[in-house]
Amino acid sequence: MSQGTTTDEIPCPRCQAPLIDPHGICWCKECGFCRSLLECELKTVGTGQPTQHNEITATGEAIGQAPFWFWVMLFGIAAIIGGTWAAGHYLRLTPLNRAILTSAEILGSVAILLFVQFIALMKIAPDDPTLTFKDALIPFRLYAQIFKRLPRMSFTVFIAAWYLTAIISANLFVGAVTHWLTYLPDSKKMEPGHKGALGR
Repeated sequence: MSQGTTTDEIPCPRCQAPLIDPHGICWCKECGFCRSLLECELKTVGTGQPTQHNEITATGEAIGQAPFWFWVMLFGIAAIIGGTWAAGHYLRLTPLNRAILTSAEILGSVAILLFVQFIALMKIAPDDPTLTFKDALIPFRLYAQIFKRLPRMSFTVFIAAWYLTAIISANLFVGAVTHWLTYLPDSKKMEPGHKGALGR
């Protein structure tokens, strides 16, 4: 039967009204049922093709597909933040002790960062002769090349992330770097209440 005609032979499974084009699209003008659309949806589900996902599901799938090196980096960042916070919060440190601990963590992290960046530069330089020693000190171009070589260069990425986290955490949770300023000449004169203080 041609499309647009009505027949009583096959009723609509929803409202029992006659279907239009029962051997084609099988559409019911009363309730809007369409067997062709229903079959298409069932085929999509049956073949495992992607269906619509909400934002939570999509986020969960993205997290599940994150590479192993990303989780190593994330675990190291969390451990460094937690350890530095605990040291600054629970240890009874004098301002001098805090200044020493923070300075040592910052200087050590910077030294390791420079070393790791230099090693990465040596590995990448044969493929990119435009890189120079300066790129190990100002590493924007270097890290652009490192990210292109993931996951092979993932070690450099999470080492850099760990020690940048250490520098930031030391300043936030231990602090007292400004304590070194108290050893400068005439620093006592700038303290409130001192005879030579400003604003007296």
